[in-house]
Amino acid sequence: MAAAEVWEDPAAIRKAVLRLALPIAGSNLLQRGVGIVDALMVGRLGAAELAAVGLAQLLIFFQMALVFGLGVGLTLMVAYHTGAGDAARRERTVRSGLALGLAVAAALSLLGLTGSRWAAGLLGATGRVLELAVAYLVVSWLLFVFLVFLHLLSAIFQGAGDSRTPLKVVAVVNVVHVAVALPLVFGLWGAPALGVVGAAVGSGVSEAVGMAWLLVLARRRGLLLPGPWLDREATARMSRVGWPVMAERLLTNGMQLAFAWVVIGFGVAVYAAHQVGLNIEALSFLPGIAFAQAATALVGQRLGARDPEGARRTARQAVLVCFAVMTAFGVTFVLAPGLWVRLFTPEPEVLAWGTPLMRIMGLLQVPLALALAIAGSLRGAGETRAVMLAAIVGGWVIRIPLAVGLGVWAGAGIYLVWFTMVLDWLARALLMGWRLTRLDWASARL
Repeated sequence: MAAAEVWEDPAAIRKAVLRLALPIAGSNLLQRGVGIVDALMVGRLGAAELAAVGLAQLLIFFQMALVFGLGVGLTLMVAYHTGAGDAARRERTVRSGLALGLAVAAALSLLGLTGSRWAAGLLGATGRVLELAVAYLVVSWLLFVFLVFLHLLSAIFQGAGDSRTPLKVVAVVNVVHVAVALPLVFGLWGAPALGVVGAAVGSGVSEAVGMAWLLVLARRRGLLLPGPWLDREATARMSRVGWPVMAERLLTNGMQLAFAWVVIGFGVAVYAAHQVGLNIEALSFLPGIAFAQAATALVGQRLGARDPEGARRTARQAVLVCFAVMTAFGVTFVLAPGLWVRLFTPEPEVLAWGTPLMRIMGLLQVPLALALAIAGSLRGAGETRAVMLAAIVGGWVIRIPLAVGLGVWAGAGIYLVWFTMVLDWLARALLMGWRLTRLDWASARL
């Protein structure tokens, strides 16, 4: 089939989406797998350790919002220049993105080191949970630069249409993580028993290995060649696309922190169940993110190649495939919730709260799938502000007010609090879907 025909045939477009998205999904799952493995290991130490690591990871994800915005800008601009066949501008974009990433990593590490105790306490952590969370965070911030560069380098490869290389590298990252963290957490084979600190050390060391490997491969593939590290035009274009993504992630992650504050008010066991539910739901959410990232890259490439109709068809097929995959996960969450929760914890009280939570997570998958894929398509067309506005409405106008007003103040309880997640993502899907159907693809500009 000729290259032009690929973007006219829906089946061929679905194959192209899957070909790019499936390795990204594997990379996302494996990157998240580092955190999931940490939760699996420290969950054997007790509910306090599990809650502390979950709380610490929330704070890390919040700071990653800046990195995520930069990563989306990198993916989109690398994809656009790849589609346009402009290697010189692509190289300038890559160098500028990595230079910005280094500055962002340094600033965020310093902020995290000075503010972790205050932030964890603000979220409601006290006593042993607070001390464990701070211990995990101090090590994480000292090694944060490796996580930042692993994310940005993966975004560069994905924008160039190569999602298999990051997958291979992140697979090795997970192996190294287990090899380093397991003995340090439990004190095996003569290693000191460091508990949650050992888990953080394992994460940072493994991410350093992955970053170094991707840097070498980027040089070999011609994606990172010598030259000026900051290019004004490339930096301006990435900033234009990336700042609404950064704002959207800050708003969403900030909302998740506020939501965690609401949930932790119901007790350590409830919050531990909440963290287990998020780790399980990541098995569906991260493939959804992969379809969103694939949509961003492929839509950007089509627009770079001056093929707006191909971009529109790609967006549509990405939404359909993402919906099918995540809905399938949701069915298993509804039908076998207890089996999922038992994979992460044997604690009876956590199991009791986690089982109904998983049924709610199952319902969540439908609007979540639609919202993720539509958001990726809109980003590929440069419509990052629409995604940001939807995040404001879903998270701050609907989820948090209803969770606090009805779940806490009116006494409706934790199940109503958890159900507001469904309402949040339903609102986002409707708002972004409305924008996507009215987008003029012929005049879409990055």
